[in-house]
Amino acid sequence: MTTSDLQISDREREILRLVATGATNQQIAQQLHISPNTVKVHLRNIFGKIGVASRTEATLYAVRTGLVQVGEAAVPPGAEASAPASEAPQAPPSTGPLEDAPAVTPTPVPAAAPRARLHPWLLGAAVVFLLALAAIIYLVARPLATPGAPAATTLPGAGGVEIPKPDQRWLELPPMPAGRAGFALAGQVSGSQSALYVIAGTNGGSITGDVQRFDPGSRVWTALSAKPTAVTDVQAAVIGNRVYVPGGRLASGAITNVHEAYDPQRDRWVTLKPLPAPRSGYALAAVDGKLYLFGGWDGTTYRADVWQYNPDTDTWAQRTPMPTARAFAGAVAGEGLVYIFGGENSRGVLATNERYVPAEEGGAPWATRAPLPVPTSHMAAALTSGIAFLLSGAEAPGRLMVYNLALDSWQLGKAPLAALRDLRAQALGNKLYILGGQGAEGISPRAYEYQAMINIVLPLAP
Repeated sequence: MTTSDLQISDREREILRLVATGATNQQIAQQLHISPNTVKVHLRNIFGKIGVASRTEATLYAVRTGLVQVGEAAVPPGAEASAPASEAPQAPPSTGPLEDAPAVTPTPVPAAAPRARLHPWLLGAAVVFLLALAAIIYLVARPLATPGAPAATTLPGAGGVEIPKPDQRWLELPPMPAGRAGFALAGQVSGSQSALYVIAGTNGGSITGDVQRFDPGSRVWTALSAKPTAVTDVQAAVIGNRVYVPGGRLASGAITNVHEAYDPQRDRWVTLKPLPAPRSGYALAAVDGKLYLFGGWDGTTYRADVWQYNPDTDTWAQRTPMPTARAFAGAVAGEGLVYIFGGENSRGVLATNERYVPAEEGGAPWATRAPLPVPTSHMAAALTSGIAFLLSGAEAPGRLMVYNLALDSWQLGKAPLAALRDLRAQALGNKLYILGGQGAEGISPRAYEYQAMINIVLPLAP
């Protein structure tokens, strides 16, 4: 037991175990008969005591210190490949495994009730479980491969199942009705239904307000009501039932402060409180029901401003500026944290990686994290299961950068993409959707699906 573990109270230990099972604050509050606010306070105290900044890091800590038993792990592409075959779990995976990328992000199950005495015939199952647990701990603790290291072509997975080659994990989808770059992309999941919304952007040399919906199930594109203000160099974020698209560059070249939101259920646009000043090429994220806009271009200068939008009051507020002024950066948000990757400013293309914690406003909400392996701007960025994926960018073809938020570590990979700028990516579940972009051959209408993660179920001893 570590020193920090000794500082954790019984209630905090209980909450940490529930966090490690994937329970939300609301679910924890209901189970422990306390308020969600109290859960937040406990989590802040826990994170401070064990020295972590996210639920993912807290889960890894719980696994390493034995506070939870491991039953299911969410595995990024090829993470299981580093374990020697003799240490691989003996149970078959729930679905086919994947290719090379960073380390495991475990999703443990709650600690089992007090054990009854094991009968001799259960010992075999217990041994299988212990081997599986050892393999998972090995994968969690091991360092990531050196960025740029060559990927294996055929890798052994759990249960001896072979991992497909990287190019077998990409699927080209029906293209967009027209090429698009610099557009806003948003994804929504409602029950078993999911949809992607492609909004505005550059279309064949002109700037458009057209909106298209893609159904990943039927793989059908459908035209919807156009955005009232045609813009490009924009991003989108979803809060509740609305898709928010602030600012952008107009056909005249002017930068606008217009702020519009789309209601997919009613196929209707509404105009909201304008931005404090015109912006395009910004990074955008939604955290705890608020919209955060980072930096961007105002038509003259690269900006470091951070603005928060509250949909409940239709108001904007200034927040602590970014340490690095920049535009055309990538952003991902998860577990109350926002990471801003790369971008460009007057010094050129950047490899900067900065983390923002909205809950720490009033203190020191910004921290510098591991830089990108290669300076990149105008890229697509998406997050799933604590792993960020950065694709292509203006600088090189086929580039895939993979960042493990919990381990603050990068890997380089390959994607079947040309040298594209201003493409977009969105995660829906464990799949990424990569659309559009502009390259040497013009505006691309192409769309891809990439299998980013897999769940492998390991047996628990009875």
